[in-house]
Amino acid sequence: MNIYTDKDVDQSILEGRRIVVVGYGNQGRPQSMNLRDSGFDVSVAVRGGGAGSERAAADGFTVLDIGAAAREADVLLLLVPDEVHGSLFETEIAANLRPGATLCFAHGFSVAFGEIESSDYDLVLVAPKGQGQRLRDSYCEGSGLPCLVAVERDVSGRALEIALAIAGGLGCLRVGAFETTFREEAVSDLFGEQAVLCGGVPALIKCAFDILVRRGFSPEVAYFECFHELKIIVDLFADLGFSGMRDLISGTAAYGSLRYGEDVIAGNVTEEMEKLFTRIESGEFAERWLHQSRAASQELERLREAERNSLIEEVGDRVRRMFPPRRQ
Repeated sequence: MNIYTDKDVDQSILEGRRIVVVGYGNQGRPQSMNLRDSGFDVSVAVRGGGAGSERAAADGFTVLDIGAAAREADVLLLLVPDEVHGSLFETEIAANLRPGATLCFAHGFSVAFGEIESSDYDLVLVAPKGQGQRLRDSYCEGSGLPCLVAVERDVSGRALEIALAIAGGLGCLRVGAFETTFREEAVSDLFGEQAVLCGGVPALIKCAFDILVRRGFSPEVAYFECFHELKIIVDLFADLGFSGMRDLISGTAAYGSLRYGEDVIAGNVTEEMEKLFTRIESGEFAERWLHQSRAASQELERLREAERNSLIEEVGDRVRRMFPPRRQ
């Protein structure tokens, strides 16, 4: 894998080029601000009348409608939700974006699964590995987040250079940009979310919490032991690795977790992870999600509501209110 840092990039490739960021949410706002603070000409495009338009204007950006923005853009960053990429590209971008312009994504989903295809533009990926606010905070601290970069289509002959210059403007090259492909990023990202980060870990926590409660332990104690302390452990192995984490916890915790804890991930868990991977890699998940979102299905909201109404969420909300609020 190629890894790039600031020394590998000539930022002048973006001098005189107009960068337009479509979307002003979790990624759009911090990316716009970082690129502007890096000295680039940045405008913002949003659908009219929304909170994003007002916020971008308040932050000092020229705010354009999406069709006009596409006509003016040399580099267009598409930072709206995955499920609207296809329709937005078809109705407002494809007919307006100049041939030879660069279309940049922060997630490989819509290109990897065929929502956007074009031979007229550079198609590049610059995917910071962290939430938008952390991207902004780390930039302001003089550091950055690592990112993944990829080129799907190189019409200009300089698509990788442009992608790396964007990564540099975001502050990511202060740490490093790892070269990948749209498909590798999209499939691995979806798998990591569903199997571990947003799916598997919360499911494991809920299961452990429910067992303690069924066995007669108070929900508050179950919450502290199965949920609240997770961040402490995650911070340790994020900084030190799994073995470094175990070096710092008690011998009792280290022995119990190594000798018995890993048995929780039994055969059927591996089988289910394999099924999950196949569902993602085949495109079945992307097809289902896009169908659900376009059909105005209430399935996602039903799933969210069921989780909101669970005991662990009720107890967690009560406990979290006892602590000072975290900075958002």
